Amino acid sequence: MKSAVLYGPHDWRIEETKTPPVLNDEVLLKINACGVCHSEIHQWDVKIENLDYPRYIGHEVAGEVIETGKDVKNFKPGDRVAVWTDGKGYAEQISVKANRLFKISDNVSYEEAMAEPIACTTNGVLKANVQLNDTIALVGTGFMGLILLQQLKLTGAKFIVAVDVRDEILELAKKLGADYTINPQKEKIKDFVNELTVGKGVDVSFEVGGNEKTLNLAADICRMEGKLVLFGFHPGPRTIKDLGYWNWMAFDIINAHFRDLNTILNGTKIGVEMLNDGKINMKPLITHTFKLDEIEKAFVAAKEKPKGFIKSVIVMNNN
Repeated sequence: MKSAVLYGPHDWRIEETKTPPVLNDEVLLKINACGVCHSEIHQWDVKIENLDYPRYIGHEVAGEVIETGKDVKNFKPGDRVAVWTDGKGYAEQISVKANRLFKISDNVSYEEAMAEPIACTTNGVLKANVQLNDTIALVGTGFMGLILLQQLKLTGAKFIVAVDVRDEILELAKKLGADYTINPQKEKIKDFVNELTVGKGVDVSFEVGGNEKTLNLAADICRMEGKLVLFGFHPGPRTIKDLGYWNWMAFDIINAHFRDLNTILNGTKIGVEMLNDGKINMKPLITHTFKLDEIEKAFVAAKEKPKGFIKSVIVMNNN
């Protein structure tokens, strides 16, 4: 089978690799699609100290069951599934434990069925413990922000403000349920939020952009004793503009990242059920698809974000 292997910065090689063995509690899948995750860009763009190369990355996998181990009872060849895996997803096949598979309905395409990001957003919403009539801001409404938006819309929020610097993304956010949208490069966001909240700030401010500007901006518009949810992925050092202000404002700082496997799998189960039930619409978020041998182009698009870009997905050549 073919696999895309990362040997160093921008150094992808398509190699013939062995079909992985299938243990008794595992399932062999034909991979149909694998999304490019923002968290992978830094290790592709520069060589990261303490990371081993070559690397077999890719974890936003969906595909079709080919073979099951003898102890697997709930899946059979031909089943369409979303997968939680921690790597080896940029390949034609993968073996995973059966308890990390989640069936997808026939109306959900493989490109849409990315279990890992949906698990992240689901657990982020659960950990934030949003209450009825809360006012919410999403600072950064790219791929993850637009999934969060749809899930938060179901919590009974008083309103949700989508914040982004790309106008075409804000237009989509409005269609997906944002009550207000604002481009901070064109308007004064703090004045805008103060007007909506009678000068208080929002109850729950999600930082989703994963950079220093969105981190500080999310804090600027959060009310005193409000929830500041750190959802964005931060792969390097960050400088908080005014930690004294954060301290004085008594923010409830919530790290919406998860490492416990049971928590992750529970969020995956809930999120994939929402996807199957049509409560999450992934179709407009999948904007750029590439074949396996075009993986470098997929990562360039994910980093540079050309106009209209939301998500790169690798669609395997064997489809």
